[in-house]
Amino acid sequence: MLRELHEVICELQSSVAPMTVAASAGLRIDGLELNLPLDMALVLRDGGCALLADLPRNTADAAWERAPSRLHLTLQATPLAQEQA
Repeated sequence: MLRELHEVICELQSSVAPMTVAASAGLRIDGLELNLPLDMALVLRDGGCALLADLPRNTADAAWERAPSRLHLTLQATPLAQEQA
């Protein structure tokens, strides 16, 4: 079942949160890049348009598609400027 794209992105972001434990062991992770296949659909609902997406569950079900969509997501740690701290 497809979900709104923002839900998928939030889930991916929270799935890497446990990696922050590595910081206590002296390892610092300041960026992560994901490049994943994505099933997508644009739907009209509630008087607007919504982009639904999710990671493919079974590629055999989508054999008719020429090429799957891809999500390229980069999460980057950025230090705050002095006036923002």
